[in-house]
Amino acid sequence: MASFGELKPNTYYLIQVDADSDIELVSLILQTKETVLLRSYLPAAEDFFKYQDEPIFKLVEEVDEETAEQLESLYQAQTVETEEYVEEEGEEE
Repeated sequence: MASFGELKPNTYYLIQVDADSDIELVSLILQTKETVLLRSYLPAAEDFFKYQDEPIFKLVEEVDEETAEQLESLYQAQTVETEEYVEEEGEEE
C-alpha cells in the first residue's frame, strides 16, 4: 500500500483517501520532515496535511498535467452551469 510520503512534488494523482471517500485529484505542493501538504482540486481547491508514513487507501493512478487540466475544466463548466441555474431560480422569487 502506498503512503503519502511516496508522492512526488508537482505531480497529479487520483487517490482515494479511505474506503468511504470519493476519488479525488491531488498534487503534492510541500513536503516537510514528517508531513506532506496536498492540494485537492475537485470539487474545489482545498489544501490539507497528511503524515508521510500515513497509508493511502488507494492510489488509483498518476495523471499528466494535460489530463488534470481536462478534469478541472469539465468540473468548472458544470459549476458555472449550476451557478447560472441557481441565479435564474433566485430571480423568479
